[in-house]
Amino acid sequence: MKKNIFVALDFSNFDKALDVASSVKNDAAGLKITNELFAICGKEGLKKLSDFGLEIFLDLKILDIPNTVKKTVASITSLKTVKYLTVHTSGDYDMLKAAQESSGQLELLGVTVLTSQSSSKDQVKLLANLAIKSELSGVIASAQEYGLVRSLSKDLKIFCPGIRGIEDKKHDQKRVMSYSEFCKISKNDNKAFAVIGRPIYESGDAGQNIKKIIESAK
Repeated sequence: MKKNIFVALDFSNFDKALDVASSVKNDAAGLKITNELFAICGKEGLKKLSDFGLEIFLDLKILDIPNTVKKTVASITSLKTVKYLTVHTSGDYDMLKAAQESSGQLELLGVTVLTSQSSSKDQVKLLANLAIKSELSGVIASAQEYGLVRSLSKDLKIFCPGIRGIEDKKHDQKRVMSYSEFCKISKNDNKAFAVIGRPIYESGDAGQNIKKIIESAK
């Protein structure tokens, strides 16, 4: 089974982030770094996290005027340690194209509708098509919209937050799906990834928890 989990390090404690990264390094595809953690660890912290051999997904959800976004993306590109960076597709085509122009080897992911919000298929379709038109590498979308997004493009990478174990709480998420169900609908899709945070490290050992989640899909 391919590695398709990005572990969301939603922490304000860098030591905790390092501990979790170390625990999941053999089973995860990558690490998702939020604004909260990036504000604390900075580029040196990103370097330490990248040393675990996992892809780094920097989830800044950038949204601003095109010129500012272009400069921000260029700055992140210069760090060399980041594989994926998020921008809001709601920023419109001009902003997304400006971001793409300065992305270099960095792969941009367009945020459609947050999984903590209600959504319509038409809204997700509109924003996903905007990401495709802007030539972004992928999108962030609920697993409930995986089929819709994949029908729009065979090449787009799809990152799905709101993934839970069978018995896990929804927390602040509205549009969720179990990891086992996600694996069923995205079977053999090497461009689809689950983004999982709290179910891995909220209680117990993170290394054992991610293994249990993976086992649930077999």
